[in-house]
Amino acid sequence: MISPTRLLTCAHSVRGLAEARVGFSGAAGAGERAKVIACGDWNAPGDLGDVAVLELEAPVQRRPARLAAPDDLRGASRREFGVWGFPARPDGGERHATVTTRAQRSMRDEWWELKPGHGDWLERGYSGSAVYDLDTHEVIGMVTNAEIRDGRAALGWMLPVTRIRHYFEELDDLLPLTWLSPEARRDLRGLLEGVRFTDPLAADLARVVGRPPLEGFRSAWGAVRHVAEGWSAEHLARYLAALGPRLPEDRRRRLASWSGRHLGAAPPRPGDEPASVIVRLERLTHGDAFDLTLHTWADGREGPSLPTERVTKDRVRGAVEKGVADLAPTLFGRDWMIEFAVPETWLGRPFEEWYVDRDHGIQMRKYPVVVRDVERLRPRSFRLDQAHRRWRLLTERGRSEPRPVHCDAPRKGRAFQDLLEANTDYCVLVYGSRPVKSWLTAALNNGVPVMLWTRTPCDAATHEDCRGHRVLDELTAAVERAHPGDLPRLALTLRKKALTAPRDSPHCGRDLTLLWDDPSRFPDPPLAMEA
Repeated sequence: MISPTRLLTCAHSVRGLAEARVGFSGAAGAGERAKVIACGDWNAPGDLGDVAVLELEAPVQRRPARLAAPDDLRGASRREFGVWGFPARPDGGERHATVTTRAQRSMRDEWWELKPGHGDWLERGYSGSAVYDLDTHEVIGMVTNAEIRDGRAALGWMLPVTRIRHYFEELDDLLPLTWLSPEARRDLRGLLEGVRFTDPLAADLARVVGRPPLEGFRSAWGAVRHVAEGWSAEHLARYLAALGPRLPEDRRRRLASWSGRHLGAAPPRPGDEPASVIVRLERLTHGDAFDLTLHTWADGREGPSLPTERVTKDRVRGAVEKGVADLAPTLFGRDWMIEFAVPETWLGRPFEEWYVDRDHGIQMRKYPVVVRDVERLRPRSFRLDQAHRRWRLLTERGRSEPRPVHCDAPRKGRAFQDLLEANTDYCVLVYGSRPVKSWLTAALNNGVPVMLWTRTPCDAATHEDCRGHRVLDELTAAVERAHPGDLPRLALTLRKKALTAPRDSPHCGRDLTLLWDDPSRFPDPPLAMEA
């Protein structure tokens, strides 16, 4: 019993019923009439979501169960728990048993294994029983099924409260959760009731927390709860800000009002994140040709895009310039940039010297220009997986803390690969000169999300006070304390300063390449790529 009018039970116990009668131990009579509400997807033995709610017509004078906090379930393996049921007996009374369980003994990420104590067993009639702490009486789960042999079972399973709430989300209103107040959570859950968890919401979540979700959610509330319980209040505010534009106008206003009341301030607006034209260039397996697709990215999701075009190498620049000129006006009035997701061998090209308007001589360098590894735009890429891990660490840190790579560092062997593999906190690399192929490949394979370098090589005979060392020191100091989200605009500022610097002296903004690979800015692959 979870409230004066509601009880939890197994869907299989009330299969095919619209109504039921609920009797209470020690009470006479036919029981209370209750409406049956199926919550999960259970239809047959073995299905997930074996959860149903019984809603009484009127409150009863019985004390509801105390529910355990989800965090407390971690210590479940250290204690014995009680269960009780109504197996077929002449006296019609209840029977009790003790069980042990642990999260490590789970099945299909759904059930926890129950092992009865010495002399106890489970049998038909225990389905729907609370699994409760013998000392505190806090409920950690519900018995659903068992392996029955000779009428008895030496092994059973339960749904922990963390899975029950996956199917019956109103249970979150009753759990002793620690994020926000119960009233604030209840209001937010009600505001999001009926909102499905869609692919755009999954993309928003990946953008906010730095990695895609490892599980699916039945609703937007499930995703919100996931962010609130796994990350900071700031992450929650950012996710709700991204969620708002996807809601109907009335709910959007209510969510903005809720955020203002309960998060201490209005959440950041999605429009504060820079929009982009994303140029995606994929090399074909055969021939000197590429598949070129241009997307726009705004408010954390994909906007207008152009159909994939197959072009030869010598036509790439012209096709890109035309495509950017066609799409960029959809972003006018925003803070926007240009992202080149290209093959590894193209990362060092001077894209900022290409044109957004060739007729009037307007180059891309008027806007932030970054490069990305196109391999990481493939969902099954291990480079993408590694990039998610380092990007999340980088954004949680909130500052770049770059690792300098000197122009006279050893260029052969596995030393650089081993250095990156051993130091997973290296998230920003700054090179004193154009990185050699082995450095670049090692950094991409290890998921380094941000790299900066000047394309001008350092050809000094000695490196005590060479050009590369001076540029490296200057560039490292410029980005050291910068937030990772500010780096594209910082690189633009450095490039502009280099325009007026003396040509005969090195400047860290001259011929500057910024690899800035936020894995959450992840447009859908074009149909040609999927094929």
